[in-house]
Amino acid sequence: MTREAVGIWLIVLVLYEIAFDVSGRCPSLCECGTWYNLQHASCTGRHLYSIHTGASNIVQALDLSNNSISVLNNYELAEAGLTRLKYLNLSVNAISEIGLNAFNGLSELTVLDLSKNHLYYLLSDIFMPVKSLRVLRLSKNNFNSHVPKLECPWLMDLTLDSCQISYVPADTFIGLSRLRTLDLSNNLLIQLDTVALETLQFLRRLSIEGNPWTCDKLTFDLQIYLMRKNIQYHAICVKNVEPKKFEKMIVYNPQVKYKKHRPLINLNSNIMENMTNKHFTSTPGRENACATTTNESNFMKMLNSISPYWFLIAGFILGIASGMISSYVWITRKICCSRQTDNDAQNISLLQNPWLFEDSPLNDTAISCPDTPPPPYRDVVLRPGLYCNVSVNTNLNNNVATNSTEYT
Repeated sequence: MTREAVGIWLIVLVLYEIAFDVSGRCPSLCECGTWYNLQHASCTGRHLYSIHTGASNIVQALDLSNNSISVLNNYELAEAGLTRLKYLNLSVNAISEIGLNAFNGLSELTVLDLSKNHLYYLLSDIFMPVKSLRVLRLSKNNFNSHVPKLECPWLMDLTLDSCQISYVPADTFIGLSRLRTLDLSNNLLIQLDTVALETLQFLRRLSIEGNPWTCDKLTFDLQIYLMRKNIQYHAICVKNVEPKKFEKMIVYNPQVKYKKHRPLINLNSNIMENMTNKHFTSTPGRENACATTTNESNFMKMLNSISPYWFLIAGFILGIASGMISSYVWITRKICCSRQTDNDAQNISLLQNPWLFEDSPLNDTAISCPDTPPPPYRDVVLRPGLYCNVSVNTNLNNNVATNSTEYT
């Protein structure tokens, strides 16, 4: 009994120590546990500025996503005691610079996630110390024309989607000879030369959808190359061979169906001659009717061939022409009438002025037009009411006055 009790107590103490050791080494900003049979520490969304979280060296999966880490210095991960990491998630941070020896000492690292950061370039030898790296995620960075030319022959899965990549040089994937999956979707690629993919002998899946392809000969050659190499991809620049809906309506001929199902009747030549002589004998009335129907059909065809826009244009031109003619007639009549009334008024005023103001005290100073001709005698005789009679005395007085003024 004593030996069995001592053994049980020893087992309890060992388990307690193990549990205390594991729980005691979990940092306060993280949550620890097991994840896919790995010792996992999750430190997401803690506003961390570095990888130094206090996690123990037994952690195999570390999640530092959604923080504010901006730089990975040389040997920083190894100095933090994270040499047993197999999974490292640094996505959704502000990492813009990674040292050449930042991943030294992480010989067991298999999956590395650097997506949604501020990376715009990567050194080619940065992952050479990581001999176990198989999956690398670099999506949603800003590489543009600086596509990383990595030297990592053991890498199998590379993700470069949504990285603003506009051009892929021919020597980009030379150092990734064992790559099996490549994601270049949702970038700015217009063309992709097959020479860039010839070094990927083990490639089995390529994602290239979501790019503004030009759909030229080079693009179709790329699709033929992928089909020949049995590489899975989403089809781009697919030619639509089937006619559209309205094209079917135009091409459709209702007589084709009738001709297909109409029974074939073989008749002798004599029977055909009798039928034609019997049923198609021409008469004058019928000829006239046929002629009228053909004329009507030709006229209707002509009307149908004319576009309705021509009718609108013709109506517009006719309206303008009629408006111009009517305005011209109205203006000419207005001018003629105004001239006639002005002449009559002027003649009457010129005839009336000398006599209307004869008796006025200002007669001697009346203004007269020297170049105005006198009214014709006929108008004075026929219309005496319009003109005043001039007495001889007034004329003599005027003459005497003028003579006296001249002598003075």
